[in-house]
Amino acid sequence: MNGRRWKAVVLTAALLTAACVSEPAPPVRGTEPAAEPPIARPTLTDTLTVRGVPDGRTVLLSDTTRIQIEGLAAPEECWATAATTFAKGLLLDKPVRIERVPGGVSPLRLQDGTEYALLAVRQGILRTDSPNDAAFADAEAAASKAGLGLWGPPCRGQATTPAPPPATTPPPGTPAPRHGCDVSYRVTHQATNGFRAEVVITNTGNVAVTGWTLRWRFTSGQVVAQVRHAKISQSGSDVSAINLPEFAAIPTGATRSFVFTAMQMSDNPAPKSFTLNGHSCTVS
Repeated sequence: MNGRRWKAVVLTAALLTAACVSEPAPPVRGTEPAAEPPIARPTLTDTLTVRGVPDGRTVLLSDTTRIQIEGLAAPEECWATAATTFAKGLLLDKPVRIERVPGGVSPLRLQDGTEYALLAVRQGILRTDSPNDAAFADAEAAASKAGLGLWGPPCRGQATTPAPPPATTPPPGTPAPRHGCDVSYRVTHQATNGFRAEVVITNTGNVAVTGWTLRWRFTSGQVVAQVRHAKISQSGSDVSAINLPEFAAIPTGATRSFVFTAMQMSDNPAPKSFTLNGHSCTVS
């Protein structure tokens, strides 16, 4: 075999050998990163009951948890008692729902889904600590404009209570005073869960009244939310209405009136008796 033919044979063999080589392996795919687990949303529970109300924005729950209600600023001296009374009337021994979040600060909702903090701010019971939250900012602005709760008398948005007027001493020779009073209590508007009432006090005694406190008792769990032309404190069922400085005097035969709104849980019977400065009044 000559050299040219031998080279042809060698070339042919090389081509056949290359054709028999296996196909290249497919490229190895990169490993896809594992998907991150979903973030668990806070769980809601509706099995907890409020067992204590230390102040207007703090509750003690049936599982011994102490919760500061999210969205509410710390109570200020002037309206702190009223804020606590409001919270007790609405929350004490009632089932509520909270979000399980760390830190002891949580939103709180009533059994019907109402957000308590937003309700309290809307009624002027407390300020909000979330002024950048549009809902809370709007609720606080509306309460302030309407003069509700701490935005009305006696606080008028101030942190401390104005000093009461000094007591007066009757001059010598003044005959012994005969105290007398009559009270008219009238519901002027009734809604499903609340009402507005007007109270008129008449001085039927023989001396002028220079400062007054009118007391009565609710019998169906009514809770006063706001008042005009007086200031009101409530402890359980017992209510005390105290004069504002500009409305302290009630001359003989004259009247003073104030209006309040309140929340109710069921029916709304009128109070049966009243006392003015500790003296029983007739009810007209």
